Amino acid sequence: MTITGTPPVPTDLVHHIGIAVSDLDASIEFYRSLFGLEAGPIVVREDIGVRGCFIPVKDTNLELLQGLTPNSAISIHVRDSGEGLHHVCFEVEGIADKLKTLDELGIDLLDKVPRKGLMGADIGFLAPSGSGGVLIELAAHDH
Repeated sequence: MTITGTPPVPTDLVHHIGIAVSDLDASIEFYRSLFGLEAGPIVVREDIGVRGCFIPVKDTNLELLQGLTPNSAISIHVRDSGEGLHHVCFEVEGIADKLKTLDELGIDLLDKVPRKGLMGADIGFLAPSGSGGVLIELAAHDH
């Protein structure tokens, strides 16, 4: 799909790259020992079945995500697709309005209204069917 005119979701920041992992602690150690990167606090979100953290890398982050149960979305992703890239997150302002605009444009959304992400930011996902198979997250983080 090509959209003409002003982009409906302007951004200049990839906030994070989500990576699905089977062992969060081992993954944190990999990035620490190989690149010298230090993970932020580990967050456990029982409500979304995820244990994860951000690892800052200059202006962006790696978001490591481990499923808490065999039926969590991340565990299913790891089981079906293996560990690795899960999503790309773009920072936006006015996320509720952006999701509404995208819905009106006929963009396939997984979230038509914002919900809370791992770190508590308002987020919404676009379906990968409209973006060449890439799961795209929009987020409005407090800075």
